[in-house]
This record gives sequence, C-alpha cells and structure tokens, in this order.
Amino acid sequence: MADGSINNDSSNNVADGDNTAANNDGPLHAVHHIVLVEDGMAPAAMENGTVDSGGSDAGAKNRDFTATAADPKQRRATSSLWVSVAYAAITSLALWPVADRPRSVVWVFSAITSAFLVLCTIILTRKMRARTVFFSVSYVALAGAAAAHLSPRTGMVVMHLVTAYAAGLFGFALAEHRQFTGAETSAAAVPIPVPPSASRSEEELKRGADKAKTAPFLSAVVSLLCAGCAAFVLCYTKDTYGLVMEVSFLVDLSIFCWICTLALQFLHGVFIEVHHMTATYLFGPPSLGLLEIAVSYFFGRAVGTLVYSLGMIAMAGLFGYCLGIYAHYKHLVALELEVSSTEISKLPQVQDYSTETLTKQEV
Repeated sequence: MADGSINNDSSNNVADGDNTAANNDGPLHAVHHIVLVEDGMAPAAMENGTVDSGGSDAGAKNRDFTATAADPKQRRATSSLWVSVAYAAITSLALWPVADRPRSVVWVFSAITSAFLVLCTIILTRKMRARTVFFSVSYVALAGAAAAHLSPRTGMVVMHLVTAYAAGLFGFALAEHRQFTGAETSAAAVPIPVPPSASRSEEELKRGADKAKTAPFLSAVVSLLCAGCAAFVLCYTKDTYGLVMEVSFLVDLSIFCWICTLALQFLHGVFIEVHHMTATYLFGPPSLGLLEIAVSYFFGRAVGTLVYSLGMIAMAGLFGYCLGIYAHYKHLVALELEVSSTEISKLPQVQDYSTETLTKQEV
C-alpha cells in the first residue's frame, strides 16, 4: 500500500504498538490482540492467517500454572504416605515372628527404623552428604553389633540409641527442607542480637556472657548424670523391659533439657514457647505410660516396650529440628552482620580538620 490507504476488507492495522482498525466506507472488523510466543517472541497465527488471541487462554494458563505448582506438594504428600505405609507394613511383618523375644524386638525395630530414617534424611537434606549420613549411622550400628558379642544387653542398648541418633539427623534434614520451601519461618522471626554498645561497661558484658553460659552448663551436667544413671541401669537391671524403659526415659530427660536451652534461650521462645515445654514435661511421661499399658495389653509386653522407643525417637527428632532452625538462624545473623559491615564501610569518611585549622591560625 504505497499511498498509505487501507482497503475495506483489511482487518488489522498496528501502529506504534497500538491496535487500530480503519476502513474506507466499509464495515469495521474486530481487532485481535497479538500474542507473543515466549521462545520466538513472534505472534501466534491461526490457520487462516489472522493473529490468534491469547486473552481467551489466559485463565486456562493461570489455572495450569496453579495446578503445576500444587502438583509437587501433592506428589510429596502421596509419596510420604506410601513410604510410611510401607515402613509400617515391613516393621509389622518383621516383628511378628519375634514378638515373644524382647531383645530381638528391640534389634529388629531399631534396625528397620534407623534405615527408614536414614533414607528419609538423605531424601530431604540440603547440606548433608548422603555418604556422611549413611556411614555415620551405620558405624554406630556396627559398634552395637560388635558390643553384642561381648554383652547382648549392651549391644541392644547401643542399637536402641542408634534410632535416637538417626531421628536427630532426620529432624535436622526436615528443618532444612521446610526452610528451603518456605514452610518454616521461625528462624527469620527470632530477633537478631544487637552488637554491644560502647556505653556498656565491661562488667555488664561479662555478666551477660556468664548468664548465656548457665543454661548450656546445666544441660551438660544433666546429660552427664543421665549417662551415669544409664550405665548403672545397664549393669544392674536384669529385666529387658525395665532396661529399655529406663534408658529411654534418661535419654528423653537429657534431650528435654537441651531442647529447653536451645528453644527458650537461643531461639527466644519463637519456635517453642514456655507453656509448650511445661505441658510436654507434665503430660508426656504419663501419656507414654498409659499408651504402653494399652499396647502391652493388646499386643504383648515386648511390643509395648517400643512405645518408650517411639517417645525417645520423637524427642530426638524434635531436638534435631530445633538444631536445624538454630543453624539457619546463625546463618541469617552472619548475613545481617556482613550486610551491616558493608554498609558501614560505604559511608563517607568524615575527617577532623580542627587541629589543622588551629595550627594554621597559630602560624
């Protein structure tokens, strides 16, 4: 169209990015929006040569995007469900032949549970290497097997404690995964400590540092006492049921003290508050006792002892989860301090010329 005119049957006219239509005494045709293809940045065309409209597909594309974003969560939930069902089925089938032998029950349950937790840890972790997780747990399990040749009771207790260690690793990996997906935001809610000002005296700073060390010191003392009591119980308790119950209770007590120190002092009660820990301390042991009585009545005393193992696993997993949150909190604090130091270094340097001015005036 050399003369710049537009024919009557033309449908589209694009000028300066705007869609306009013109005619010479002819009917006005509808103008379709141009849709740019993402990879080629070219308009999508229909078979008849007209430009296809993307407005009608916008809602469908948004629905597809929402469905695509929801699919991984749904698949993850389904996978977790099937893995849990498989774990429960395998554990039940493995425990059925040895239900009347308490030591065998502890060995089989601990081995299967540790393997399951190691597998889940390897799947969820973001920082730990799969080889490190596998060998760290397997070495302790091999130590338990070696100790069983010297003393079957000692080997059983070591294997019983392997599940607590594997549960701690799983809790740490779960915290990493939930923080990576944005489901866990407790670390970001913890207040970042303010650097000590120059106005505070040295005595006040020392008093604050000593106060921060008190709770970890008390938790370490309680842990040492629990370890000594566990060694005493191992030497003098002949009943396998009582041995598993008492060792599990001592481990729970030690872990409970460390969770209180970590969650209430270092995380400032953001993840777990004081009344939650108090409720756990008051209602946790009685609930486990009642549950153990019910399970022992229906499935036998050997299976009932596993209730205390489950309580120990839950406490160890919670402690690992708190450690994962605290590790992320320390990372955020380090980033904040780095940003603050960078901003301070970019500030203009203010020089003091008062001394130089006085010297010049005297001269």
